[in-house]
Amino acid sequence: MQKEQWLKKMQPQQRLLFAKVLDAAQSSMIHHKKTTTDFIDREKSSIFFEEVKQIQYLQAMTFGGSSESERRMIAFAPDNMELTEKDFPIKALHITKNNKFGQANLSHRDYLGSILGLGIDRAKVGDIIVLEEETICYIHEDLAEYVQMTLEFVSRTKVKVSVSDIFVVTLPEKVWKYHAMTVASLRLDAVASAAFHISRAKVQQHIKKEIVQVNWNTVINPSLLLKEGDMISIRGFGRAKLFEIGNVTKKDRIFVTIGRE
Repeated sequence: MQKEQWLKKMQPQQRLLFAKVLDAAQSSMIHHKKTTTDFIDREKSSIFFEEVKQIQYLQAMTFGGSSESERRMIAFAPDNMELTEKDFPIKALHITKNNKFGQANLSHRDYLGSILGLGIDRAKVGDIIVLEEETICYIHEDLAEYVQMTLEFVSRTKVKVSVSDIFVVTLPEKVWKYHAMTVASLRLDAVASAAFHISRAKVQQHIKKEIVQVNWNTVINPSLLLKEGDMISIRGFGRAKLFEIGNVTKKDRIFVTIGRE
């Protein structure tokens, strides 16, 4: 594995992080053991995974604590070893608040800021899911007990922290709002225009600014043809998923079903 050649495939701002991914892959091959990276955002982990899964005699897998995780680790193992989700060093923090002492509404930013305020590296923290009764935070297992013992307040609100195995966590099913509509074509700009109720010209501007993603990868081609299951996101607008592609109308428009979070 020639590291410098792999790094040249990446954008300059991605190379430092990708070098760490390659180090984990190389360690797995040389020492014949399972290795993992830290948490990586969904876009970069997807890009990196597409590259490293091509390495011969090495397995690669991504996971972040749940099937819907945005921040993920990449794990490696020699071909003759079994690699599963249980090999990822991730624990779940269950954070509950005492509304009698502090503010009732705490945001993702509040929880993340308080955890990082303990001196923890962002790369060791995965998704934070704010629910009605508790907040779930996926974290590297080496730091779970430390956070449990030291995190007493989020913002000014008193909290209690417990730790569990990730596989006992039950997250509510994501709720989509479905919209049936027609589009002129399955091009990204056409579908995104319909999904987010903005003009195609505006979508094209957002694509030029590199703030549009399809399946967590930044896209710079407005004519990219979408397929069923594709996830579209525009920074500041949220996400939409193309659930179904239907028949063509008499006016040559295409029936689609789009979900919005």
